[in-house]
Amino acid sequence: MGCQGDGAAEVEAASALRAAEAAWASGDVRAHRLFVEIAPNTAAGREAASRLRSADVHYRVGVERFESNAPGVREALAEGSQIAPMDPALYLRLARACRARDNLLRAAELYSKYLAAAPEGDEAAQARDELRALDPTLAGVFDPPSTAGAATFAPAPAPPGPWVPVAAGFLCGVAFTSLVGASLRARRRRGLSLERLLTASPELHPAVAYLVGSLRHELLKHRVGATRDAVEGATDPTERLAFLERRLFGEPRLREAWDGHVAAFERALGPRVDLRRDPVFRRADRAIRRLARLETRVRRRDPSVLPEVRAQHEALVRFDASLAGLVAELVRTRVDVGFLTEVADAVRAEHSAGRVALDALDLRPPTEPIDLEVFRVDLVLILKNVLRNAVLAVGRAAPPRRVAVEVEVELEPTGDETVTLRVLDSSPEPLDPEVLFDRRVDRGLGLVAAAVRRYGGTIDVEAARQGVALGSGVGAYTKAVVIRFFRAAG
Repeated sequence: MGCQGDGAAEVEAASALRAAEAAWASGDVRAHRLFVEIAPNTAAGREAASRLRSADVHYRVGVERFESNAPGVREALAEGSQIAPMDPALYLRLARACRARDNLLRAAELYSKYLAAAPEGDEAAQARDELRALDPTLAGVFDPPSTAGAATFAPAPAPPGPWVPVAAGFLCGVAFTSLVGASLRARRRRGLSLERLLTASPELHPAVAYLVGSLRHELLKHRVGATRDAVEGATDPTERLAFLERRLFGEPRLREAWDGHVAAFERALGPRVDLRRDPVFRRADRAIRRLARLETRVRRRDPSVLPEVRAQHEALVRFDASLAGLVAELVRTRVDVGFLTEVADAVRAEHSAGRVALDALDLRPPTEPIDLEVFRVDLVLILKNVLRNAVLAVGRAAPPRRVAVEVEVELEPTGDETVTLRVLDSSPEPLDPEVLFDRRVDRGLGLVAAAVRRYGGTIDVEAARQGVALGSGVGAYTKAVVIRFFRAAG
C-alpha cells in the first residue's frame, strides 16, 4: 500500500530531485523549472521549495545591487548559486539593467537566457519585443513556432543527461551526416572500446552523446535508478518487491530494452566498435542479464532475492556513473594554444587560403586553458570558417596582410564567465553584420551564426572606431568577428 500511494510518490520525487540537481550542475536552463515541478507534498518537494526560497533571497539582493550599481553583487549571487538555481525572471531584470547602461551585447545575451529558460513566461512576449529592438535576428530564434511565415530556429528539447546544452535538432543534423561519412571512411577492427573510438574520432562525439543520453534517461534512470530506495530501503520486503516488479519488469522487457539501446549504438557506429567486447558495456550487459533472471523470484515475493538485486543494481549504478564521466567530456572543448594552432594550420593547408601571403597570423590564447560546452568538431568548424573568411579578405587587399585570433574571459554579474573568441583582420573591406545572419548555403558565415546560436552563443562584427585599434594589435586591424560563449562550469 505504501509503494502504491505515498511511498511511490516519495521515490519518484527523490529521483526527480536528483535529476534536477544534475541539470543544475550541468548548466541546463530548465533546472529551476525541474526544481519547481517536484511534487510539493513530498519530502524532496519540500526540500526543493525551501532551497529555491533561500537561494532566491540571495539572488534578489544581488540583482537589486546590480540594478542600483551598489557593491557586493558578485558575493550575493555566489551565495545563491551554492543553494539552488536562479529564477529565470531575474535574468530578465539583469538584461534590462544592462540595456539601461547601454551594455547592449550583454543585454541581448541575458534576454536570450531568459527566453530559453522561460519561453512561455509572463513577460516572454515583452522580452521578445525588447530583444528584437536590440537584435531582430536573435529575437527570431525565440519566436513561438506558430509565428506565421517565420523561419525560426528555436532550440528543440535537448535529450536528457548532463550534456543537454546542445539543441537536439542541430545535434542530430550535424552528427548524422558526420556518422555516415566517418563510417564509410574507416573500417576498424571489432573490439575497439567506445572510449578509444571517441579519442580517435571527435566527429562522433555529438552522436554518441545523444545515444548515451537516451540510454541513461530511458533505462538507467527511469527503470534502474528509480528502484534505488526499494533496493536499499528497510521497509517491508513484500512492498519493496512489488515496487521492483512494477518498475523493473514491465514492458518492454528489461533485456529487450537493453539490447535495443546496444543495437542503436552499433547501427550508428557500424563496424568501428563492438559494445559486447567493450569491457564497460560487457559488465553492464552481465548485470542486466543477471537481473532479468531474478524476475521470477521477484514476482513470487521471495525476500532472499533482494541482496542479489542490490548487487546488480549497484553494478548498473557504477555503469551509469562511468557513462556520465565519459559523456561529460564529449561536449567540452579545451581552448588553448594547441587548439588555436590546430585550427590555424588547417586553414593554412587549404588551397584557397594557403595561397594568401600573410604578413602575420597572430595567435593569442587565453592566459589559462578554458573549456567550452561545444562539441570539438563544431567549434573547429565555426572557428575555421571565420578564420578562412578573414584570410581571404586580407588576400584581396594590399599589404600589410594581418590576421589574429585572440581569446579572452570576462566575468559576468550573474557569476557566469563569458569566453570571447575574436578573429581580427587588417582588410579595409567592410563586413556587414547582416551577412552573419544570411543562412544561404553560399554564405558560410550565416551558417556559422546559426551554429553558434545553437550553443547559446552570440556572433557579431566589431569595427575600429576613430582610429582605436581592436584587441592588443595597435594599429594593425580594422575589424573583427566576435564569437561569445559561456564558459563551461566546473
